[in-house]
Amino acid sequence: MKTSLLLFSFAILMFTISACQRKVYQSAQFEQQTMDHKKLAILPAEMIYTGKMPKDLLQEDLEAIEESESVAFQHSLYNSILRHANTRKYFTTINFQNTGSTLQLLEKNNISIRESWKMNSDELAALLGVDAVVKMRIQKQRYMSDMASYGISVGRQIISKIGGTRGIPLPVTHNKTNDIITSCSLISDDLTLWNDNYTAASDWNTPGEEVVNNITDNFGRNFPYKKRR
Repeated sequence: MKTSLLLFSFAILMFTISACQRKVYQSAQFEQQTMDHKKLAILPAEMIYTGKMPKDLLQEDLEAIEESESVAFQHSLYNSILRHANTRKYFTTINFQNTGSTLQLLEKNNISIRESWKMNSDELAALLGVDAVVKMRIQKQRYMSDMASYGISVGRQIISKIGGTRGIPLPVTHNKTNDIITSCSLISDDLTLWNDNYTAASDWNTPGEEVVNNITDNFGRNFPYKKRR
């Protein structure tokens, strides 16, 4: 019986591990499709907020937050890609347009951050003078406020300290405020040449900047255009 239970637990563990594995897509003809690429631009990230929003949050305030975070993700991805661009084993064969220049060109052409989310990738690449663009999509599913998340965390600590459960393990109680479902795509000639996706979560004790950096660091580490030294 114990052996069967152990095997069953092991099977569940292996299923959980395999279910959490990430798959990064890259075109089979990537080298041929990018051989003439010299420069690319990272666009402001498309932000999508879903779930339980604060009651006193106005629509214009939500839009301002979305656009602010959109640029924060853009800058963070740019920095993350550059941080992982050149290592002892690999070097990167593409140049990256400065994100400040990208934003200036969008503004010069009367394209708002929000409008850039939905524009055709080839049109944007031509306007920005690059061979390809990088688009991110960030969906935040909100469950509770930071204060509610903090309350759950404190409550669990108090129960543990006073021994109210008498040695019985506390049930799993999630105190995350958001699930963050993200994707990052490299697009050229209306084709997705590379794509990565990543899911994260945040709670009251996780600084927003840390969440952004963790997500973009995963994308930056896996970004293509690398060759062995």
